[in-house]
Amino acid sequence: MSPLCHTSALLLVFMALAVAGAEQSEERSCDVIGDESSESQMERALLKKLEPLSHMRFNVTVEKGKTENYIYHFRVCREVNSTLHFGGLVQTDRQSGKTTVIGRINETQVFNGSDWIMLIYKGGDSYGRHCSGEKRRAVIMISCKRGVTASSFSIISEEREKEQECFYLFEMDSSVACPAENSHLSVGSILLIT
Repeated sequence: MSPLCHTSALLLVFMALAVAGAEQSEERSCDVIGDESSESQMERALLKKLEPLSHMRFNVTVEKGKTENYIYHFRVCREVNSTLHFGGLVQTDRQSGKTTVIGRINETQVFNGSDWIMLIYKGGDSYGRHCSGEKRRAVIMISCKRGVTASSFSIISEEREKEQECFYLFEMDSSVACPAENSHLSVGSILLIT
């Protein structure tokens, strides 16, 4: 092979590697359950509203006696770790180091009320003995707290004593869940302005 062909071939390989690396470095984000055509405008708007939280990482440690000692790792619409295949909320056993995916960002549901947003990640690792072996899911209640980007991430409970529809319930506060503030002008304000 001529030196020119050899150089061209190497350049092509480097370009292919650079493109592949750039594609892999892009973080995955939430994918609402169902095909893209069935996503509602409300779901898209809520995911956009949650975007300011996507660069943050949240952790909470839970100790129950000597048998249960976990750290829960959570990211809003991003993977906790790219090796966990879409894991958006993950439990790590502090004693054994075992990692369990509670919910995945590629099986997301999102809806809201007047001052809260409910984010649900489904498709986690199987329960095994509990809950008929179904896949785990995380329910994260994000409540309005003005002036706070994000705070108070905590686990409320794990519902696993049922046959089906088991879940882990978490909560946190954030201004992204707050409704837009109305700026009504009173008659007195109008008189002062004029």
